[in-house]
Amino acid sequence: MRSPRRYQHAATGGAVLLTAACVNALVHDEEIPAILFGLGVLVLTEAALREHRHLRRQRLEHDWARRRALGHNPAPLTPCCLLARASHDQAHDRNCTSEHSLERFIAQIESEHRNDS
Repeated sequence: MRSPRRYQHAATGGAVLLTAACVNALVHDEEIPAILFGLGVLVLTEAALREHRHLRRQRLEHDWARRRALGHNPAPLTPCCLLARASHDQAHDRNCTSEHSLERFIAQIESEHRNDS
């Protein structure tokens, strides 16, 4: 299983090293390598930010589930799940924090099926 924190730190470290290489290339008037290093910095910075967002979402979902387990009724997260955002609210993840959860849907279908029998 992947570790977002490990990837975040690796991408941040790589971006810092490429920034130093870019500055060094610019000091020595090497424009082409500096441009390539700069592009690498952009890619690694985006990767570090993506992993940071992933970690933040994991923490929010964990806190939401903990509060729910304690009997509280927390409001759904925004977006309610990552699949909803990717599908423009047409599909929902099984860990969805709104009433659209796959587990709740299956439980509803099963209860209707039991009532019909």
